[in-house]
This record gives sequence, structure tokens and C-alpha cells, in this order.
Amino acid sequence: MPRRTRALQFFIILSILLTAAPAVLAQNTENPYEKKEILVFTPTWSDPDAVMPFLQDKVENLMLESPGPKDWKFLQVGYIPLYLRTHIRKAENNYSFQLTVTLRNGEELFKLEGACEICNTSEALERLSELKAQVCDKLEEKAVEAARLAKDQPPKPPVEVKPPVETGPRIVGVLGEPEPFRMPPFDRTPPQVKLWSWMGASLSLTAVVTGIILLAIDDDFTCDAPYPTRQCQERYATGAAGWTFLLTGLAGGGLSGWSLYNLYSKKPSIVPRVVPSAAPGKAAINLEWRF
Repeated sequence: MPRRTRALQFFIILSILLTAAPAVLAQNTENPYEKKEILVFTPTWSDPDAVMPFLQDKVENLMLESPGPKDWKFLQVGYIPLYLRTHIRKAENNYSFQLTVTLRNGEELFKLEGACEICNTSEALERLSELKAQVCDKLEEKAVEAARLAKDQPPKPPVEVKPPVETGPRIVGVLGEPEPFRMPPFDRTPPQVKLWSWMGASLSLTAVVTGIILLAIDDDFTCDAPYPTRQCQERYATGAAGWTFLLTGLAGGGLSGWSLYNLYSKKPSIVPRVVPSAAPGKAAINLEWRF
């Protein structure tokens, strides 16, 4: 399917949804009890860690058992204007229930409370089922009252739709004369401090110091005894390693010093730059040097 055809279908479907959405919202807003549906939130517990999972599952299944009394549907999915929240407090064998019904905008319609003292799981579920039936009875009362109020209200007069007024073009601003255009100057990029130069200088200094220490202890006795010539038969043989560290450190220090000199002391070469400029009816290119 061509891309243009798919885009056209998308815009047609979107326009149909936008046209139908206000009617659906108005219907739900006028009478939220008409469809006999209520959205059930997952029941909350004051101390969920102290409640066995099987009991939580039984309570959730009871609250979602649908249809309930008076043919009310208890759902967890859908665009429903009525909400039901259940909060349960359990302390050993004592239960207290709180069922709250609100609108989608948070307005509370009513609240029912109940308790079950010194009872087992079956008795607690039976008490909760009674409260659910009372919720359905209260919803029926609200539905009858809403239908009566809707019948008593006078019909709304039809809304007169005025045709759009055709107007000519309107001047919203006046453009001034264009200003000359100039390219930004080509600034010379500052030299970057290379980390390896500083690291090389530090390592070279360390190598020089190490070489000097190794040369200093070369051919010395390996122990501090009163008579080292008799008691210490071994001597340090660090001359070769000392000269290696010393010469390597001197070579590295020379390279690092030369690199740092180029970064911080050597002047940059004189390089010409081209600066273009433009104005209404003319253009120019300037060649510049920096000293």
C-alpha cells in the first residue's frame, strides 16, 4: 500500500474518532449509572505483608465477581466514570472494611464501612459480600435520582451554529530592510594540552630517580652486619638496571620537554584566513593575516 494512501486512511480514522469522542464523553458525563458498570481498583490492605496471598486472591475474586446484585458489572478495564476502592484492615481475627465509590474526577459519591470481629476467612468474605450488595443498592438509588433529575430538567435549546465570517488577508507585521550578512570570524583553535606529554614527563622523572638510586646501591652489601665482608657474601648488582632507567628517563624527559615546549612556548605560524561578507546587491571576500 502506498505511503500516501496509508496516511490518508490514518487522518480519516482520526477525524472520525475526534468527532465521536465528544458525544461519548457527554453521554458518560450526563448519566454515569446508565451502563451499570463500575471500575474496581485492587483492594488495599493496611498491612499486606501480614496477610496470606490466598486471602488476598479470594478478596480480589469476590470484588471482581460480575455481574453483581442488580446486574451491576464490576470491571477492571474500560472507560468507566464510576470507581470503587476497597480498603481492608486485619488484626488477628478482626476485620474492618471500607468501600468508597467516586467519580472519575475524584468526587466522592458515598462510603460504606463494616467490620467482622473474631471471625474466620469465610465469615469475613461473607461480610464483604454484604457490603458489595449494599454498594449496588446505593448505586441503584443514585441511578434513579439521576434519571429523575434528568427528566425534570427542561430540554436544552438547539445551539445555533453561525457560519464562519470570511475575512480578507490581515497584515500582522512589516519587515524591515535586510541587514548585511557577515560570516563569523575563523578563530584559531587553541592548542590542546596533551595528557601523554605530562604523563611522559612524570614517568621520565620517576625513571631518572630510580636509576640514580639503583646506581647508588650498586655493589653494596645486601645486609647490615658488623663485619659485612665476612657475614654478607652477596652484593647488589643493580648497575645495569640503574643505567637503563637513567638513560630511558633522560630520553623520555627530552621528548616530553620538547613536546611541552611546542605546546606552550612555540608561536603559531602565520596563516592567512578568508572572511566572506555580503550586503544588498554586493558581496566580497577579505584575506586577512594575524601577527
